[in-house]
Amino acid sequence: MTIGAGTYVPWGRFTFPRSYIAKVYIATAGFTLSQNFGEFTLDFRPTFTSVYHFTFAPDWWVWTSNVYTMDHIITECYYQDPPDPRQFPLNFTLSWKRDTLSAAPYLLFAPNGNPANPVQAAFTANGFGYWTRPT
Repeated sequence: MTIGAGTYVPWGRFTFPRSYIAKVYIATAGFTLSQNFGEFTLDFRPTFTSVYHFTFAPDWWVWTSNVYTMDHIITECYYQDPPDPRQFPLNFTLSWKRDTLSAAPYLLFAPNGNPANPVQAAFTANGFGYWTRPT
């Protein structure tokens, strides 16, 4: 498991119920993003040589009423320069934010701290009507 240094907004030990988060955005800088459950690949080729890989904790990615801290959500974050198979730690920023219209909390993941061109990830939101953010 390879992971770079994380910057967390508001801070790493900030806690919140997973059930309060309905959306996750990934900053792509306009490049190709692939998703498999909570695992992501951001491919900068052919413009650049790097391919970024990052993973959200599987137990966090599925809907639950459990409480988590920001610093335990990302479990891997690295880049590769194919065809070189080595994994190099990739720094990132994970931010807890609120939607300006609905005030609903969401997360923004930004590799290298660059929040450009965020794309909404396919994410398991609840459908049960309980353990959700108070309105």
